[in-house]
Amino acid sequence: MADTQLNGAWRDRRVLITGHTGFVGSWLALMLRRLGAEVDGIAHNADPVTRTRSRWLAEHGVKGHVGDIRDYDTVHRLMGGAPYDCVFHLAAQPLVRAGLEDPRTTLTTNIGGSVNVLEAARSTGPGVLVHVTSDKCYRNFGWPWPYRETDEIGGGDPYSVSKAAAELVFEGYAALFDQQGTGGRQGTLAASVRFGNVIGGGDHAAHRLVPDTMAALAAGAPIELRNASAVRPWQHVLDVTAGLLRLADALAAGRVPAGRVFNFAPPGDGATVHELVSALRTHWARTAAPAAGLDAPAVLAKSDPGFAEEAVLRLDGRRAAAELGWEHHFDLHGAAAAIVEWHRTVDRGMGADLATRAQIDRFLTRVPDLADPAGGNRS
Repeated sequence: MADTQLNGAWRDRRVLITGHTGFVGSWLALMLRRLGAEVDGIAHNADPVTRTRSRWLAEHGVKGHVGDIRDYDTVHRLMGGAPYDCVFHLAAQPLVRAGLEDPRTTLTTNIGGSVNVLEAARSTGPGVLVHVTSDKCYRNFGWPWPYRETDEIGGGDPYSVSKAAAELVFEGYAALFDQQGTGGRQGTLAASVRFGNVIGGGDHAAHRLVPDTMAALAAGAPIELRNASAVRPWQHVLDVTAGLLRLADALAAGRVPAGRVFNFAPPGDGATVHELVSALRTHWARTAAPAAGLDAPAVLAKSDPGFAEEAVLRLDGRRAAAELGWEHHFDLHGAAAAIVEWHRTVDRGMGADLATRAQIDRFLTRVPDLADPAGGNRS
């Protein structure tokens, strides 16, 4: 069993991230390297962006493995040997639209992948495991108030069903981990996180609001919105990665009980799609070269939205704030400004890794208690 006393000190800790070349995974991997952790990752790398991330993450000392979490033998083999101090399970099929187009892959990845990672953890015994799903795991009743961790899970589409089922899988394995911890032994300490909408520089997924908006701004093209009045709990990826580290540390130190479930969401009632896009347009115009003019592309409603989505989804993040001492450092406009800055920096020729690293370094000066007390920087 790995030593689980992280106590905020990530230097030299062995960490595994599934989905490390994904949007959130790549930010988390670079932050952990900045804090001195030894980071391994496993990802499918099915597209050019994730393959590029894999290369530059390797340059920053992240040891990547190409593999499919639907293959149990691959997952178990990677997690064997000396137990990891912490495993962050982020690998997933992340899109509602893709779930409609290819439900089988979505279900086998999001449910079967969780089964494989949790089963491998049961036999290999990492100290801490953080299992990540989505706010889409809640059965959406169209309520105007935020969903809490105690509300019913379920779904009306394959993606939502896959996330609800993954939560049930986690519940079953959390009980098994607890049973392993009897008789003076300590089983893996696990918790599950339900993300609200995570935004930030470098997200490249098709048919997602921020990547589509930034592409339109860069091209000077109209920004087409499926549902401008839809409400979501937007939060910047740096706040989310900080929350993941706080959760892992709290589990290891016994400040929160194993088996706990947390919503990761910003304070307040969220914001509309139009409000986020307006913030991005405002900061894009403010940072434009004088010769480029200040007119941002128009915002248009799509004539064919493609598929129906819930109009309102709010998430109650008070449990994580209270029990983890976690707070958000980016409001909507701060998040929009950081996203625009990231894209402007990359457009000027800086690599995506260095743009990401620069924002991580600046963020850590605002949240110094996340840093390794030894001050080590291994990348």
